[in-house]
Amino acid sequence: MAALSYEQLTRDLNDRATRDGLTGVLNRTTFLTLAAADLRRLRLTRAPAFVVLADLDHFKAINDRYGHPAGDLVLQAFAAACTATVRSTDLVGRYGGEEFILFLPGADPDRAESLARDISHRFAAWNPPENVRYPTVSYGIASNNSGTVDLRTMIASADSALYRAKATGRNRTARDDLN
Repeated sequence: MAALSYEQLTRDLNDRATRDGLTGVLNRTTFLTLAAADLRRLRLTRAPAFVVLADLDHFKAINDRYGHPAGDLVLQAFAAACTATVRSTDLVGRYGGEEFILFLPGADPDRAESLARDISHRFAAWNPPENVRYPTVSYGIASNNSGTVDLRTMIASADSALYRAKATGRNRTARDDLN
């Protein structure tokens, strides 16, 4: 019985250390560590990978209008939509606030873009909390250029693409191929 309790406690502490407490996806630190390790592995074979940054459009308005508990439910629903859409080899993390990050090893540009679309469709189809309208989502996508780019550069490029998606009307995907 004591061993079981110790095992449960260890598992709980590990989850608290690696997962975002609100959404259950990887926290930023763990995501960055795991994605960097995957990227190093992929670099050896020059295999492609993509980073997708997702930002919930006008999220502050949800907190302001409906309160933070409703905003928390929206974040949880978006995280669940991400988790339900990705492959088991992909990584999903909360990057900060209402921004999420995905790492897609071995993906191609079409897969990265269709994944963003699928997440948005799944997210929009879920029942929101009473009278709350789910926000749209903007995405920025960047590749590792078949193994020649590091994670920090990929994230900066995806962030730049995300800003373009926001600037051109939100609720869309923009891609930066780092060529």
